[in-house]
Amino acid sequence: MGDRGEFFPCGSRRLYGFLHEPRATEAPLAVAPAAVVFVHPFMEERQDAHPFLRSIAGQVSARGLWAMRFDLHGCGDSEGEWEDATVASWLDDIRAACDFVRAQAGVERVILCGLRFGATLAALADIGGPRPPLAMIQPVVKGTNYSMDMLRAYLAAEMVLTRKAGVSRDALIERLRLGETVNVFGYHLTAAQFDGIRAIDLSRTLASYPARSLVIDVVKTPTARASNELTALVAAMGPGATLARAVEPQPLYVEGKVHLTRAEQVELALLGWLEALDQP
Repeated sequence: MGDRGEFFPCGSRRLYGFLHEPRATEAPLAVAPAAVVFVHPFMEERQDAHPFLRSIAGQVSARGLWAMRFDLHGCGDSEGEWEDATVASWLDDIRAACDFVRAQAGVERVILCGLRFGATLAALADIGGPRPPLAMIQPVVKGTNYSMDMLRAYLAAEMVLTRKAGVSRDALIERLRLGETVNVFGYHLTAAQFDGIRAIDLSRTLASYPARSLVIDVVKTPTARASNELTALVAAMGPGATLARAVEPQPLYVEGKVHLTRAEQVELALLGWLEALDQP
């Protein structure tokens, strides 16, 4: 057995994924056979988080579970143009990845885990059957805030390049309404993507979530203030939701001089939650 990368179908497109077969090189998790499917964050965050996601998928497989990470439509090595993707098509990708890992691994149980907007998509995905166990690492809770952050990133980059204030956010939104795109770190954001993201509110959508769930709040220092947004999300999800706090001095997804290859506190939080998943 080993790890392997390969294409798998999603409608008329092919997506590229990497399947980590169980190694059990460390103490196996006391959980029923399952596969953990990881959903990456967006835009430049995907590339910066790649070493971390590869590492944590390897940790899961080392503890005896299947793990899979894959590229969404228009990202990485998967087929399709970014501009043609929508929130709906990305959700279809997650369903296809889950179907693929079930067929390859011979397990029915799938656990979803995502980082940032990947966590948001994992929370929204319909993968067939009852809602799955769900782990979200620093999820985007409100799409309105996230969509505005993307426009602010465009404006900040424009100011750095031109050394003067450029167009307003309202002007960028009008461009989208006219069928143009907004270049955010090399990704051409479309009106369909912008509107789909803006409509998301996890606190509303995940209210009384029926399966076990984990939300990991990643902070730089032990004295950092807890996220009110994530605290409120966990409260809305109900008694099956757990809020964990992981102290990581290096960010998981922000470009820097040092790329984080392991986030041990995040790994401990996820593995501990998986260990307790089948306990009463």
